[in-house]
Amino acid sequence: MLLRNLTTPTQLRSFERSFCTSMKVFQNHQNFNILPSRLVKGPKTSSNPAKNLRRSTIPKIENSTSRCGNYSQSGDAFKIDECTTITTSEAYDLEKVKCLLIGSGYHPASLVPDEIISFKYLYNGCMSDVMILGNCGTVVSWGLGESFVTENILSLIQDARVNALADNEIESEDLDFIEIESKEDLEKVKRLTTKSGDESFIDGDMIFVNSIDPNLGLLDKAALSSGMSRSTRLAILEDLLKTHIEKSKKFTELLSKGKKLNLTESEVLKSTGSLFLIRGKLNLYSELIETPDLYWSEPRLERIYKQMSKNLDIQPRISILNTKLDFAAEESRAFMAVLNEKKSTHLEWIIIYLITIEVCFELHHYYERYWIDRPDKIEQTEA
Repeated sequence: MLLRNLTTPTQLRSFERSFCTSMKVFQNHQNFNILPSRLVKGPKTSSNPAKNLRRSTIPKIENSTSRCGNYSQSGDAFKIDECTTITTSEAYDLEKVKCLLIGSGYHPASLVPDEIISFKYLYNGCMSDVMILGNCGTVVSWGLGESFVTENILSLIQDARVNALADNEIESEDLDFIEIESKEDLEKVKRLTTKSGDESFIDGDMIFVNSIDPNLGLLDKAALSSGMSRSTRLAILEDLLKTHIEKSKKFTELLSKGKKLNLTESEVLKSTGSLFLIRGKLNLYSELIETPDLYWSEPRLERIYKQMSKNLDIQPRISILNTKLDFAAEESRAFMAVLNEKKSTHLEWIIIYLITIEVCFELHHYYERYWIDRPDKIEQTEA
């Protein structure tokens, strides 16, 4: 179904330039009409969890210092490329992204309408796929390192960010992957990993992308990119909650010692609002807790997406984050209760003072009536 509307990319124009430097790649018109903007959801299945992958070696596969989209073989050893995921904002304006990339000399393709834009980047003689996930505010590069992406790719589209994150809030994830481009290589990978299917998969800490059919390989990268973006977006929320907990810890310690809380009601309300915002970003305003609609009608892509989520511990992390949010919300309610009790006590003392003042006035009036005015009345009576 997906490939029905997929047109094969035209050949890149050749350039007589040194492959030691990066260069912009100009392509003839490409048109990737892969998916409609939204698909009808099928029956919902449970999402699988994941694990924080960091770059490392796997058995029988030797890491290579050369990071290139093509791989050479020595026996059963494969060269390894780097996949970098960076979340810089809440979203990207994809129309603006297209304009910026075209203005810089690139030809972006709408891989998934209203969801993902991809383009080719030539670096060190190797073609790398770069994907911009609009609703996730994430850039995923296949074959480029984090520092290179930060310096050269993000700057191209920084004006298209929606609700951009501060520099210290940006999250990234880097994984290793091997791209399989021939059936012979696929058979060797199967022997190394004991995998029997032809789909892209994750084995240990390594991603294997089946690009024997380049179009299917591009779709697999899109599904894997969506899975990796969940990890970086979740990490942003985890850091926000961690910052909140660190700020509130000192007040909890004061409360445990029975000391006065140096807090105002507005500060507690602001803190509670930030907790609701974090919970909303996790559970309401994004697809972090579920499989995106566009994968429901594509079981193969859904399996790849869920496998990546499982290897990045997405579901357990979501569960832990929600548990921490429950505690933090309960903590804020406790602070508010203490402040309300303090306010109530303050009001009670005000009432006591007012009653005391009223009693004093009445005593004064009593004194005037019975002790000051009474002798005059007695004298008048005797006269």
